[in-house]
Amino acid sequence: MANQTAITKYLSTGEPTLRIDTSKTLAITDCGVVQDIIADGITITLPATVVGYYYIIRNAGVPKTSGPAGSGDDGSIAVTIAPNASDLVAGGTWTAADNKSIVNTKATAKVGDELRIVADGVNGWMVVKQVGIWAKTA
Repeated sequence: MANQTAITKYLSTGEPTLRIDTSKTLAITDCGVVQDIIADGITITLPATVVGYYYIIRNAGVPKTSGPAGSGDDGSIAVTIAPNASDLVAGGTWTAADNKSIVNTKATAKVGDELRIVADGVNGWMVVKQVGIWAKTA
């Protein structure tokens, strides 16, 4: 499979959404678009911080056969968000540090877990909304 390239609408919120089934590096065109992760072991790599870039990464679970995103089971996938080496992800339930990934592990993952982050253009990424359990890598 390959990542969806045509934006669709997320079922419950109407937000623009892409179904993601392979690791990817986010770009300006992904700003404000829900990245609905539908495969296990996906890494979403953030670009170097640019003021105002805003991303939404959501654990949608592995869809049921021919089912929509969000129809999967809790604990079916792990999602990793990796910042640029000189950037950090701050504001979550962890201590911020440069070049440390944030993970939604299978053990704690629930369909609908998400991070909404915005770039400050200097230090990295700030969490503006956290749903579920996310942790910084060691």
